[in-house]
Amino acid sequence: MNKDLWTKIEQFDFDQPPSEYDFTLRLAHENYWTQSFTKQAILEYKKFMYLATVSDMMVSPSEIVDTIWHQHLIFTKSYSEFCQILGKQIQHIPSTHNKEDFQKFKIAKERTTKLYENFFGTQPENIWNHANPFESLNLKKSKFKLRTSLIIRIVAFIILIFPLYFLLKPLFLNIKNPDFIFLFLGSIIVSIVGLEWYNRRKFTQTIHLFDKDSFVFDLQPYELIYLKNKNISSVINGAVNELIDNGLIKINEDKTISTNKLTFIKSREHQQIIDLLNELGKISYPNFLIQLITKPVFSNIIRSMEAVKKYFNRSKAFSNLFVMNFVVFLSLIMFGFLRIVTGILRDKPILLISFAVIIVSFMMIGYLFRLTNLFSSKVLPDLYKTIILPKKNINNNWQWSYFLMGTAVLTTSFVPLMARPTYDGSGTGCGTSSSSDSSCGGSSCSSCGGCGGD
Repeated sequence: MNKDLWTKIEQFDFDQPPSEYDFTLRLAHENYWTQSFTKQAILEYKKFMYLATVSDMMVSPSEIVDTIWHQHLIFTKSYSEFCQILGKQIQHIPSTHNKEDFQKFKIAKERTTKLYENFFGTQPENIWNHANPFESLNLKKSKFKLRTSLIIRIVAFIILIFPLYFLLKPLFLNIKNPDFIFLFLGSIIVSIVGLEWYNRRKFTQTIHLFDKDSFVFDLQPYELIYLKNKNISSVINGAVNELIDNGLIKINEDKTISTNKLTFIKSREHQQIIDLLNELGKISYPNFLIQLITKPVFSNIIRSMEAVKKYFNRSKAFSNLFVMNFVVFLSLIMFGFLRIVTGILRDKPILLISFAVIIVSFMMIGYLFRLTNLFSSKVLPDLYKTIILPKKNINNNWQWSYFLMGTAVLTTSFVPLMARPTYDGSGTGCGTSSSSDSSCGGSSCSSCGGCGGD
């Protein structure tokens, strides 16, 4: 291995000159990638380009590596400087999808794998065997939209009203009030307890489907904080508070904030905060927060985490679970509704059971809405708290402490500055609209076959 060449490639910085929407952030932003996955993917791209340099024959990238390559070609100055380090111009050769190309790129892919193993060891499956990071979750997409499935169930229940009425009529006639009310309330309690147990069990089983090297097992504290709170303001609060703790930001007597002494900053979030604060000068924190929310470094946290939630909620596993929960609640509502119909036909009081059915209807809406957020806001964060983090050395890591303990670790002098309303990333008010994007699979070009040297 040419260690000198690899060292130069490894140390090459794609984000020069620095900007708030540089190469790395744009790559993550456009493809809904997390911070850690983006960093890993760029490293794999550098390894691929090393192979393309030392090989006299064509090598072929994975779709994820090809995504990075496509973007790097757009950054013409950076790509030219990179090729100067490589010592030759690496050409991007697209596939024409004919039979000759298919065989040529198949051989190139096999050659790439062997070369990679010789120089770098085993290829990471999440980069080299998947078209995008979400494939590592091994979740089949639901064949039907959730709305369609729910409409089908509702229509089915409407059709069953008449046969169910005559089937349950003897039961309704034999059970008087208030015994029926107690039976109905008991059924609700048992159903909710049973659903809670079953849902958690299914979520746990689903997590076991994920590849061990999946990106969801390497999320950053601020990404998890957004997942848990669904509020980008809580992420920014933590980042600003950390800078206050480190003495890089000071709180002035008039309750404004400004930069203090500056040292080397590694975090992209911290750098964005300091850059904007230097630009604005002394400013009240609520006004500062409003401007920070729109910055790509924070909006990308929203995009990538909302993509995780949407991808999971569109899976067959979640769709089946959601429909099952809906059917259970709809059965309870139908049971109460038929009791109301029986009471009306027999001229009996129906006030209590009507009230109970209305309550169950609202409970169903709230419970199902909670279910759509349960994986991202509860199950995944709890996985980190109970299984992943205990295996990591997170001592003296303020961000992980903030994730685990929340606002309890915030600086006392900083808390009053947050008294004004906070903003989320839902696209309303002062929030960014980036979380409303509907797709999440990345934009990798699968038509690329490989590359050739001079």
